This record gives sequence, structure tokens and C-alpha cells, in this order.
Amino acid sequence: MSRRAFLGGAGVVMLAGCGAASSRAVSPGRYRWSRLLAAGPFRKSYNFPVHVAPGGRFMLLQSEGCWSSRDAVTWERRPLPPSGSNMAYMQTIFHNGATWVLGRHRGDYLDFAIDPAILRTSDWERWEAVGQASGFPQVIFAAAASFAGWMWMIGGHRGGQAVAEVWRSRDGLAWEAMPSPPWSPRTGAKAAVFGGRMLVIGGGELDGPASNDIWSTDDGKTWRRDCPQIAPERPVGFAPQVFDDRLWLVGANRSGSFESAMLVSQDAKTWQPVSAPWSARGGVATWVNGDRMYLTGGKHSHVERGQTVFVYSNDVWAMSRR
Repeated sequence: MSRRAFLGGAGVVMLAGCGAASSRAVSPGRYRWSRLLAAGPFRKSYNFPVHVAPGGRFMLLQSEGCWSSRDAVTWERRPLPPSGSNMAYMQTIFHNGATWVLGRHRGDYLDFAIDPAILRTSDWERWEAVGQASGFPQVIFAAAASFAGWMWMIGGHRGGQAVAEVWRSRDGLAWEAMPSPPWSPRTGAKAAVFGGRMLVIGGGELDGPASNDIWSTDDGKTWRRDCPQIAPERPVGFAPQVFDDRLWLVGANRSGSFESAMLVSQDAKTWQPVSAPWSARGGVATWVNGDRMYLTGGKHSHVERGQTVFVYSNDVWAMSRR
């Protein structure tokens, strides 16, 4: 999986799945996208989160700071300062009603050091310094999730290669390593919580082939392989999201080019392509509130006169069931 693919993705839509097509396949006309904003007030960017705070506020976090909205149309700049963490390398997750920043990275992907500083905010106005973590995993490009009362970090990159490791913490300060998982080492995997289980999706060796499988666990110790092949052409650059009792891979790009591509499944085993009207992109931010799934951000690239040109987005879209 190339660094370009990891940081943005690429794609061509194909029929996907680990078994026979579901009899409850998603109809292309079952869902409708609406563009809410042609351009948001926040910077055009990619690989940043939007968290839904208690009370239904949408909190968009970029390296420059934070924006909030209640309807994804009107956005307000928050007083929350930048966290000082590089979101391209480290993890920012929503856990127990707050946004948590798990560590700070210094250097690049080959030569780096990690400061195990843990920050959190529950008012999105100021950061609380939780403390310096012990046993903090010294990895970058790990997957992260909040599941079963724990914060989890899964896989990642260390020593010039991907790792197959799982760690958890209840308070962000004390981290423990879980038993070695059966899945292959992977950098840039995605984590999702679906069907009462935590999933690790894709990933792979940096500058090597991407994994194309899905594994799940209910305790972080015992894993099962739910899907040996998501798609014939390995998806990268996607954001997993649970909406309408389905798991969506939004911006599921493949084959070295960008498309407006999603994959959807009711069981994380059989996958179906669904097209979208937003421009081709990977590294999007998605979130769900009520009967809508939202999308903003992302990037794509193309070649002009022999040079790669990156195009970043900040339009805002919402998808609802018809």
C-alpha cells in the first residue's frame, strides 16, 4: 500500500463480496445525497474527524482548530486551539463523550519519536492535559476505536514495517498489550464497531500491497476472519461508517485512480458498490446524526504536464434514506 494510497486512496467501482450476493442488496435509488454547502468556512483538507458531541453538535477538528455546527450548514469557529498532534500520523478519537488526542509525533514515517501526551476536550473550548501515558504503543498510522468501554489502537507502523499488535486503555494513561492477533501486520487499517463487534478493515505494508480482508472481535483477544476479500481490487483511502444498520466504506478507492465510490454491507461479509454524486476523493470525514450520514473533506489527484496535482475539498453533503 503506497503512501499516496494510504493518505488519499484511489478507485474504480466493482462488484464486491466474500460470498453470494445478498437478497437484500441496496437499491441505487434507496438513498439520496444532497449537497448542503458548495464550500464550508473551514480549510480544504483530508484525514480529519467530525465528532457528534452530546446534544447533537457536530465538532470538526483540523490541525488549525475546531468548527461546530448543528445542521452542517452553518459553522462556527470554536475557541479550541490546535492540539499540536499530527492527525496524519496519530489518533484522534471520540470516547465517553469527549474528543481524545492520543500522543504527539515528531519526525517522519521512517525516523520518528512519539510523545505519549494524552489530551481531551468535552467542551471543545480548551484541551485538558490528561497526562503522560505509560506503556503507550510507539507506532504511527494505527487504527483506533472506542469499544466496550476501552480505547483501542490496532496495528500501525514501527521500525520501517507494519505490525500486528493490539493495545487498549480505559483512561488513556495506562495501556496494555493484548494477545498477538492472527491477522497479518498492517499499517493504515481502519477500525469500526458494527454488530456488537470491533472490526479491523484492510491496511497493509507501507509502499506494499494492501490487505483485502476484515477481522472482528468481541473482546480484543479472540479474532475471527469475517471477510477474506472485500473486493477483487483492494479498497484504500476509505472511511468506515455505520448508517441505517449497514456498514459503509465511504471513498473506497481502487486501481490507482479516484472515483466517487462507496461499498456497503449488512454483515461485513458481502459487499456491494454504491455510487455517489460528490466528486472523486479519498480521506473523507463522515459522521451520522439521526437519519442522515454526512460527508466533507477529502482529496483526489491527477496529472498535469507530468506533475501530480492534488485537489482538496470542503463541500458538505448529507445522505438520507428515501
